[in-house]
Amino acid sequence: MPSLFHVSDAAPLAVMRPRPSPPGTRHEGRLLVWAVDEEHLVNYLLPRQCPRVTWAARGCASPLLSSPARRVVAIEHGWIPRLLGAGLSVHRLDPAGFTVLDAGAGYWVSERDAAVTDVRRVDDCFAAVAGTGAELRATPDLWPYVDAVREGTTEFSAMRMRHAVPRRQWP
Repeated sequence: MPSLFHVSDAAPLAVMRPRPSPPGTRHEGRLLVWAVDEEHLVNYLLPRQCPRVTWAARGCASPLLSSPARRVVAIEHGWIPRLLGAGLSVHRLDPAGFTVLDAGAGYWVSERDAAVTDVRRVDDCFAAVAGTGAELRATPDLWPYVDAVREGTTEFSAMRMRHAVPRRQWP
């Protein structure tokens, strides 16, 4: 069983309780505790609403996506000030009762309460991401990255894009 985590911008918790899954997802309304494995934890070491594109970078053929780091997390310039003083709680969870939902995304779920075995505070997202060995990129526009990862064969995630600067409309 891998190490499992839940990241929150709320105060630290001793137990994670199942909550309704978000509307519009295939698990809508199901009561679940969501967790992420250690490999994908870096994707969540940012403020919750921060739009981001993340991908496995090693072996990427696209020059836009290549990096010496194993993973890359791209954010918009406008979010940089919010990465300092973020106030995240990284909960390490007892993996008992969890099943893998999506191995490629590192998602695990449980339908029962999950004990928190440790909590780490993250106030500096730059240091937290760097501590994983990932590259953090800041860009004025995430959409070229979204397009590139969708065209490529690398594992990726585009999260909270509804909060991103709108895609530019060219004449």
